[in-house]
Amino acid sequence: MKLLRYLHLYLGCLFAPMLLFMSISGIWQTFGLQMARPGQHDGLLAHLSTIHTSWALKSGGSLTSPAMKWFVVITASSFVLTIILGIIMALRYGRGKIVVLALFSGVAVPVILVLLAIKH
Repeated sequence: MKLLRYLHLYLGCLFAPMLLFMSISGIWQTFGLQMARPGQHDGLLAHLSTIHTSWALKSGGSLTSPAMKWFVVITASSFVLTIILGIIMALRYGRGKIVVLALFSGVAVPVILVLLAIKH
């Protein structure tokens, strides 16, 4: 378990900056904030969004590259691994029932929200 803790710690620290960026850029994209405003050329958020989406802007500009795409894939894979390690550690060291309830809620709430959206 000590090895898992260290692996979780170091992977988390290595990829935390990119994970924060991807999460934050996902938020602004969810609300459509990456779009350039009328009369503006490609805005800062639009340029930064090209890293997250790998799409070029209408003007042809993009901040992504093959190396960045691979780094994003490695970041996402490490995020998945770090989440799994975190769940293992939570189940092992956390308060069992609360951890299981939190995990169940983390699955149930989005499923319920999707089902409600489908009904409307």
